[in-house]
Amino acid sequence: MSKPGRPPAALAACAVLALAAPPHAVPAAARESAGPAVLAPAGEDGASDLVRGWRIQSSAVAGTDGARISRPGYRTSGWLPIGRPGTLMAGLLENGRYPHVFRSDRLASVPAGQFAVNWWYRDEVVLHPRRGGRTFLVMDGVSGTADLWLNGVRIDVRSRLQGSYSRFEYDVTRQVRDGANAIALDVAPNKARTYLTGSRLDWNPAAPDQGTGLERPPKIVQEGPVSLRDVHVVQRNARDFSRSDLTVKAVLRNNTGTERRAEFSGTVGRGATRLPFGTAVTLPPHAVRPVALGLRLDHPDVWWPYRLGGQPLYHLAAHVRADGRESGRYAEDFGIRTVTSSLTRAVPGRTHVPHGYRRFAVNGVPIVIRGGGWSPDMFLRYSSRNVRDQLAYVKNLGLNALRFEGNFPPDDMFRQMDREGVLAMTGWQCCDRWEDPYAEWSEELKANAAVQAAAVARRLRDHPSVFAFFQGSDAAPDAAKESVYVPAFEAADWGTPQIASAQDKASPRLGPSGAKEGPYNHVPPVYWWSNGRETAAVHDPSYTNAGSAWGFDTETSAGNTVPTQDSLDRFLTPDEQSAIWDPATARGPRSGRDLFHVYAYNDYTRTARMGQYNTPLWHRYGPWSDMASYQRIAQMGGYEAARAQFEAYIGNSKDQANPSTGVIYWMLNKAWPSLQWNLYNQDFDQPGVYFGAKKAGEPVHIMYDYASGAVKVANLTGRRQAGLAARVRLIDLDGTVERTLRPAVPALAAQDVRTVATAPPPEGISRTYFLELALTRHGATVSRNVYWLSTKPDAVDWKNTLGKGSGATFRPDGYADLTGLRTLPRAAVRATAATRRDGADLVTTVTITATGTAPTVFTRADVRRGAPGGRPLPGDDQVLPIRWNDNDVTLWPGQSQTLTARYRASDLRGAVPVVSLAGWNLPLRTVPAESRA
Repeated sequence: MSKPGRPPAALAACAVLALAAPPHAVPAAARESAGPAVLAPAGEDGASDLVRGWRIQSSAVAGTDGARISRPGYRTSGWLPIGRPGTLMAGLLENGRYPHVFRSDRLASVPAGQFAVNWWYRDEVVLHPRRGGRTFLVMDGVSGTADLWLNGVRIDVRSRLQGSYSRFEYDVTRQVRDGANAIALDVAPNKARTYLTGSRLDWNPAAPDQGTGLERPPKIVQEGPVSLRDVHVVQRNARDFSRSDLTVKAVLRNNTGTERRAEFSGTVGRGATRLPFGTAVTLPPHAVRPVALGLRLDHPDVWWPYRLGGQPLYHLAAHVRADGRESGRYAEDFGIRTVTSSLTRAVPGRTHVPHGYRRFAVNGVPIVIRGGGWSPDMFLRYSSRNVRDQLAYVKNLGLNALRFEGNFPPDDMFRQMDREGVLAMTGWQCCDRWEDPYAEWSEELKANAAVQAAAVARRLRDHPSVFAFFQGSDAAPDAAKESVYVPAFEAADWGTPQIASAQDKASPRLGPSGAKEGPYNHVPPVYWWSNGRETAAVHDPSYTNAGSAWGFDTETSAGNTVPTQDSLDRFLTPDEQSAIWDPATARGPRSGRDLFHVYAYNDYTRTARMGQYNTPLWHRYGPWSDMASYQRIAQMGGYEAARAQFEAYIGNSKDQANPSTGVIYWMLNKAWPSLQWNLYNQDFDQPGVYFGAKKAGEPVHIMYDYASGAVKVANLTGRRQAGLAARVRLIDLDGTVERTLRPAVPALAAQDVRTVATAPPPEGISRTYFLELALTRHGATVSRNVYWLSTKPDAVDWKNTLGKGSGATFRPDGYADLTGLRTLPRAAVRATAATRRDGADLVTTVTITATGTAPTVFTRADVRRGAPGGRPLPGDDQVLPIRWNDNDVTLWPGQSQTLTARYRASDLRGAVPVVSLAGWNLPLRTVPAESRA
């Protein structure tokens, strides 16, 4: 038995993975009086998550005596019960502290001093150790550092037990007892500039506890004399997928001092396909032996990203037997697919960078990565249903990827992404200890880096959704750091590309990244479409904040996101809302008050003030005088900017010299209600940027190039598209169709883009005008896209724009003139709505027909909780989350469109559905949408 202060050796980065157990739902009062938790049944991997029975307490109250606190029976009166281990703030919120913490600036009022001392995490669990077996305790990520205690014995010390992505396994067979066992962790404050840990960077203000706590629940593994570890499948796929040669790998470990014969066996299967494997190994005392068994899978079912094909998964189940009994087991799902990456060919004198751009192909098909940066909850509270809803939004948007800059979610999210076909771009994070030179790391950090690299590689390697790992974010690893990361991934049989950096930097082994970053604030639509040399004339060799839709941009967007009024009312007071639209915010890029619901103001991005965002809106659309008039402009401005960004990265993908190969919208979501960088808000609000991005992400899409005037058609599916017909109409403000084009549309291969026409404004058209694009097949609409444009285009001052994270600088009087929209007469519409049930969901359809003489411009529909007859209920009545097939639509008199929304029936909370309609020139009205039998 180990003595306090002398922990046994830890087995770093153990390959045990556990299925997440559901949160414990027993009320806090009941948990206070409950005895030790009974160990949950082990999952298919043989591990049990310790989620029940945890309590937390400050060391200022509980003291520092780990030997006493970690003994069974220790009285925890006054400790705070928590449903599952997480961050300290998550535990305090669960116990009723700081209600409505995200409302207004209440987050700032949380006393940070309480987190300056260590906190205890404690759990008691009943164990019944197996006779002749072994018991292991697995620690799976600590944000901060921790001393680990079990039944009065210190098992490990904080100089080693640290790291948000670390994994340590301890043989605690001698410390555990039959009956109640107590585990206690003395967790020190998380410090992102000191340790290799998780942090939320500049995505939102830091949490008051700095994210201190446990990243994932500890686990108990109970096995026989032989352990099964590091089980995984290595695949070598034929180019045409006529076969896949699989190698099942594992490590067998004899936990005893006597020779053991171990029988390793299992199956790889899917449906009726079963491929058995097995071997027998004689293990000397305490020996560790790798095993590898080959299998041949003919004509495998191939995993594809969403829209390119299906997402079939194979199941690996493995067992080891010793002494005639099962001694250990492991199971997981994996997909058959091949991911490759290369740099595009540079065209001398034309390509903006000397080595070309990073490009990815899945199963031999080059794809344009289109995604968003994903943010976990600020307090790392995880909900499987919340993630399921978010992934439904991702697919509704037509995106194909999420970027994880560190801050890796629980395994459940990756499993969901595997099933949904959403790609995962993974890598380390920037702007903290991770990116310091290796020479500046202590020996403690160097050892911890190796542990975390191995753990992350093993955790992510078999998820078919994971298509790459970026070994640096803003920086590339130096040679010494690379010598830690790359071998760790190679030892784990990492099978997808490793990239040096998310900027255009290089590392000695991985070479040039071919990526770039930025900008992060407002640019006009033409910025994204411009592709000439003027967009690359920047002195920064990393090409950060360099230009438009060329290359692979790992993080960029047009800056602030203005939530809808429904969402703003949920987290801001009227006075705080006035700081968003105050006309003083339109007096230049640095104008306006510093806002709380963004990251702190800095001159690099300037997102904490609205000046860079609002000034172009004011000049392009005209002035506003209150929140209502501002909302109309902000939602339209957000829509056109987000649509242009994604359309340009699709539309420029076939450029021979400077192709666009990928874009990550910065960001997809946020950890709290935010005015910065998101396509949807923390409450699932869908502002104009959401529907602009969604329009660009249509499976088969017709679009307009703001820079050249070209009309392009894109096929984002995995199948050839033929039989398409296009119509292009340029329409005056008064409704006069000034020009109609009917260009031929060639058949499009998968992931193809073709220019089919150009649409310059004709002589005499109004200064502000509309462009309506339509794509049909056999008379049915495939894609419809409406732009509001100006004969006076936006003019970017490229010389004073490039290299700046704060977005575009305009030339003098260089703003497009969209003020003509203000002259549109009031629109009139006829609308009907109905609702039907589909399982647990409701589907509401609303058909909008423009009547009268004026178009109905940028008309939005919302489903609301209402009373019979079509009257919305008072208060917050908006139904979220919700998935629309389209929204923010523009129709001319006589045109009609049906919008469809899907949502959970339970989210009506007993009310009946009502649809509200409002637009640029359409006053708010409501339509009954009660369910049909």
